[in-house]
Amino acid sequence: MWSFGHFFFIASPIILAFLLYFSTRRHSFEKKRRIGIIMMVFAVVLLLLRNFEIWINKDFQFHFEIIPLQICHFANFVLLAAYMKNDKMLFAFAFTLNLPAAYASIVFANGLENYETLLTYRGVAYILGHMLIVSMTLFAYANGFVVLNKRIIIKLFKVLVPLYIIAHLINNLFILLFSQRANYFYTIKPEPGTPLETFYDMGRVFSVGTFEINALYMGLTGLLASAIILVLFMVDQGIRRKDIIIYQENEG
Repeated sequence: MWSFGHFFFIASPIILAFLLYFSTRRHSFEKKRRIGIIMMVFAVVLLLLRNFEIWINKDFQFHFEIIPLQICHFANFVLLAAYMKNDKMLFAFAFTLNLPAAYASIVFANGLENYETLLTYRGVAYILGHMLIVSMTLFAYANGFVVLNKRIIIKLFKVLVPLYIIAHLINNLFILLFSQRANYFYTIKPEPGTPLETFYDMGRVFSVGTFEINALYMGLTGLLASAIILVLFMVDQGIRRKDIIIYQENEG
């Protein structure tokens, strides 16, 4: 943490997005979309191979880690579908949720402490996977794939709130059926070393049989996610208004 390598990891998705943007700035919209598809196919294959390695290491036994419902793993499929369908709601999903979540994983890269050395496939996949999620979302935004407006934001919340609740139910089903503590969308507990630990410590875990919930933690985390989405929406609206003013001045 906070070594030269970590700082380079933090900067890497921005550098990649910058290089991609300027090397393709004269390409057509459709060609940029195909580049996005190719990059995200690579990211998905990288993830699936990682999960296959875990399955092998678990002696081919079922384990929650092989199901890509972790928020950053799920992001790969969201971005791939967004580029394939040119779906504005999926791009909004990637920009307002996947990008900040993946970048937080880069900044608070405690997940890398699970590896004795980064020179393993899973270590490399962690680094490349998170870098691609952030960089390809930035690439999408810079090239106009991401469109945010009130209708899309409302639609986004209608998807995210049920998804968050369903993720918690799935996590508890894994405890009940498989005695495995899945933590999809971090509804059970936060990633160690992240600011969300403060929310978790403020709350209390209530249990009914095998079902458990830290309602305050989930509520505060949901409010933080909502605030981030709204801040990104306002920043986007400010950038677009500035672009319109500059365009009008140039036209005048």
